[in-house]
Amino acid sequence: MKKYKKLVWMVFIAVLAGATWWVIGGLDVEMQSSYDVIPDDALVLANVAEKDDWGFDQSGAFFVEYRLQRQRIRDQEVEMLQEVLNNPNSSQEGKEEAEHLLFEIIKLMEQELLVENMIKAQGYEDAIFFYRNRVATVMIKQKELSERQFLQIAESVAGLLGIERESVQVITRS
Repeated sequence: MKKYKKLVWMVFIAVLAGATWWVIGGLDVEMQSSYDVIPDDALVLANVAEKDDWGFDQSGAFFVEYRLQRQRIRDQEVEMLQEVLNNPNSSQEGKEEAEHLLFEIIKLMEQELLVENMIKAQGYEDAIFFYRNRVATVMIKQKELSERQFLQIAESVAGLLGIERESVQVITRS
């Protein structure tokens, strides 16, 4: 049981380190781009106009903001599960369920990383992957997709997850 726990934590740390390395690597590329100087008044008006109904920035930061929000929520979930595992008053069944849920979180994180990077490798600027109840949704940073592009993404995701292509939804967002 201890070996299993150590393995789960090692996989979790490896996935987290990989995600951190990937995000930091992306920040380096973003920092190298040129910036325009915008007066404060224009910046405030632009920021107000570019927020969508959920409060996300429409200029492309949606994908970064979503990932940060997803990670914050996931960190809270992991922390709660850790409390159950570390609590001496927790039942054995509760601890086993917490371990199972931790493993599921790690598995989902790995799937998100694989799908999102696979789509980027296909030449798309960015993507976000959601998976719940054996239905996968992929949001692509692109104005629109051709039918061929849609099918290519859906088939790739379905193949990676082992689900039917009809269970994959592809959404575009520019």
